[in-house]
Amino acid sequence: MLITFKRIMDLRIDNDISQRQMAKILNISPDNYYDYEHGRSNFPLDKLNTFVNYFHVSFDYITGLSNEKINYDNNINTNILVKRLKEVRKNNYLSQNKVAKILDDPQSTYWNYENGISVIPISKLYLLSKYYNISIDYLLGKTNKKSILIKDNS
Repeated sequence: MLITFKRIMDLRIDNDISQRQMAKILNISPDNYYDYEHGRSNFPLDKLNTFVNYFHVSFDYITGLSNEKINYDNNINTNILVKRLKEVRKNNYLSQNKVAKILDDPQSTYWNYENGISVIPISKLYLLSKYYNISIDYLLGKTNKKSILIKDNS
């Protein structure tokens, strides 16, 4: 499952940066960047981290979970990600099989995410974050705040 995060394109355009320039910043090909921006393939977490740090926004903001442009200008910690995926699942009394079904993945694929064998794609992390109502930035170890910061626009 691929998800297009509209704010990726919006931030780039609002800052007058071409796709070619953004690809160079991220050290990827323009074709790869185009595919990531348009949801044709999953934006790798390390490249998306470079993107959010460049624009000083959070993963929660870029995915539309939050309207707050909070900046956790640091790197992803994959060891913390693995630990928090397992911790949050257990705190919600879910089996790996149940979480795998939520993500529409085989249980073995989710086991690989929880054990650091493979990195969970941003689209799957987004689904988990919504399901658990927990910050993607928290899961990635960029902050210790579990709550998604939502600005009330009323």
